[in-house]
Amino acid sequence: MQQTTLFSLDSLLSSDAAARSQGQMDRGGVGVETRISIDVGQPDPASMPMDDLIAAAGRVLSTDRTALLYGDRQGYAPLRKLVAHKALRLESLEVRPDDVLITNGSGQAIAMTAQALVDRGDWILMDEASWGVRVFKGFGTNVFSVRWDGDGPIIADVKAGVAAARDHGKRIKMFYTIPNFQNPLGITAGVERRKAVLDLAIEHGFLILEDDAYVELRFEGSHIPSYYQLDESRSQVLRAGTFSKIFGAGIRLGWTMSSPELLSALTHYKLDGGTSPFSSRILTEYMRGHMFEHIDELIDVYRDKRDVMIGGLQKGLGSRASWSQPEGGFFVWVSLPEGASAENVCAACARRGVSVWNGAQFRWDGRDDSHIRLSYSFATLDEIEEGVTVLCEEILRSAAQSDFVAGVGSR
Repeated sequence: MQQTTLFSLDSLLSSDAAARSQGQMDRGGVGVETRISIDVGQPDPASMPMDDLIAAAGRVLSTDRTALLYGDRQGYAPLRKLVAHKALRLESLEVRPDDVLITNGSGQAIAMTAQALVDRGDWILMDEASWGVRVFKGFGTNVFSVRWDGDGPIIADVKAGVAAARDHGKRIKMFYTIPNFQNPLGITAGVERRKAVLDLAIEHGFLILEDDAYVELRFEGSHIPSYYQLDESRSQVLRAGTFSKIFGAGIRLGWTMSSPELLSALTHYKLDGGTSPFSSRILTEYMRGHMFEHIDELIDVYRDKRDVMIGGLQKGLGSRASWSQPEGGFFVWVSLPEGASAENVCAACARRGVSVWNGAQFRWDGRDDSHIRLSYSFATLDEIEEGVTVLCEEILRSAAQSDFVAGVGSR
């Protein structure tokens, strides 16, 4: 007997899940199988220390059976101590291990912060283009986009966001921002701009959610104190970071640092039985003896890749377009020539087996046909060179087609 059912998954989805299913990020073009990925923020595969990692795993498995048991909800204590040691060594920042929470990548920390602090209809600030779009789309928030210039978030926009929320009978709950080598903009916020944003956060009582996923990977310029470091109270900022960029994304380990009260609020949403006790021990075992040497090696790797990408853009586009000049991190933000369409360029590149990100995917309103985000982290040097050559050809072709159409229309 054939059974009929009224079951429909769409009818069962929460409003959160429904919103997320409609807001998935798309590279902006589908074509032949991808040969070259200059889009994803994956770490460089060739730099992964496989032999040392195998040795570290062996030592853990032979000496510590608790690695395969549930762990501390706050995270493996030696790993939290390692995070604090890294901050002291690289940033001259003193952090207590008790003020560190280990998470499943920095993305979990950001999502838990939203769960703990944001209700549907609340107002938040966000960088004008941001990876955070993919996190916050499902929370039903009202987002006020803060434009950036070469020094970071524009203060007038932060003030305007506060005023807009107030006009709607609301307050700004938080400012989600990526201050170092911003994803996707590739720009770093200067210290004076950070101080001005922090002053406004203190004045108006909103949290700064500081996504600092790339802080260790600076290969030009000087270290700039984080919002967390500038906040003397250590209560106005929640700072999230990750080992995905300096070790490997598959390890799925990140960290967040803030006040004990805020970390306690986040742990109510941390139902994972302690973030991967096994991976935490392997990472700690490896990083104890190799962390700073490995970071130095990665800085050299990514500097070379950045230089090849920037050189390719200069060779292929010259003064026809502009792009960011990142001092670290993974990303370059390309501003297309007048008339060129990011949607068409991404699709054309995809047909040639090269994947790039349409800038519209990083806008809260999804509207932007004049920017493309590139990543130099994953592809090889040869792949970057070839991929950028294809990209430049398609950018110029799109601009030329626009000029042709405009010329025909003017006859």
